[in-house]
Amino acid sequence: MEDKLRLALDSIGSIKKDDNLCVVQLREKEHNLLLTFITDQEMGRQLSMRIDGSPAGKFRLHRLLPEVMWESLRGFSDSEDYEMCIESVEGDGEYHTLLHNKIFGGHYDIRLADAVLLQEVSGIPLYIKESLAKSQMFPCSGNRNVTALPLNVMPLDVLEKTLAECIENEDYRTAKRLNDEINKRKSSITKEDQPDEGN
Repeated sequence: MEDKLRLALDSIGSIKKDDNLCVVQLREKEHNLLLTFITDQEMGRQLSMRIDGSPAGKFRLHRLLPEVMWESLRGFSDSEDYEMCIESVEGDGEYHTLLHNKIFGGHYDIRLADAVLLQEVSGIPLYIKESLAKSQMFPCSGNRNVTALPLNVMPLDVLEKTLAECIENEDYRTAKRLNDEINKRKSSITKEDQPDEGN
């Protein structure tokens, strides 16, 4: 299997001017790299609850569905029986992540945000393919208020809002890059919606 890097939940933040989305950063410790992605505010809240290290925070979790489900399965399975890996970026701007069953060989698609939550609950390791990490991860900077997010994983509505801001501020070079990504994304969505002519 291709080389891969282990990821851990590092931080959760918000997007300026958008209360419905949050920014999640995963850290690869050995090379001090960050992978950033966007998720909805509810998933951000779920992840925030898991990184609250206080005893009161941990006590609140023991009756929540992910913890209860994992606890009920532990007699049949262990976190070492599984691993998750971010394989690629899909045309819609989502990370393609798989949950692998190392005992039986099966694999299952899982949203990246859910994979991070599952790692926090169960300890199942989350990796990214090293070849993908080279294009999607950035070195940690000292400024925690600035986040690098690759265009190819920005949500379409965020791309469109940012494009409007760039045009308003006459930043046409950035606007062109954003417009190219929007057109590529919409073209990919259109191709997926078209019926297969072979049938």
